[in-house]
Amino acid sequence: MNWWNISVFYIIPIASVVFFFFWKRKYLWMAPLISTAISVVISLLAMPSILSDAEHRNMFFGISIMLHILIAVVLTVIAYAASRFLAKK
Repeated sequence: MNWWNISVFYIIPIASVVFFFFWKRKYLWMAPLISTAISVVISLLAMPSILSDAEHRNMFFGISIMLHILIAVVLTVIAYAASRFLAKK
């Protein structure tokens, strides 16, 4: 895997969820939105050719971003479950 895959699908979603988990848990719902925006910006800066034709654009926004959102939402749900567990203790 190259640095783009690692950052977009691992580092950015995990970092955003962990940041909001430890900063303010009531804003944890923003983690998928913020991480998606950061991923789109990094992707466009790293590979501006994504927007060059319809095939690349559809693959990026249809597959890569949707997969990123899915990963970020799953991590957010796990963080919500962990916060509920910690609140009960």
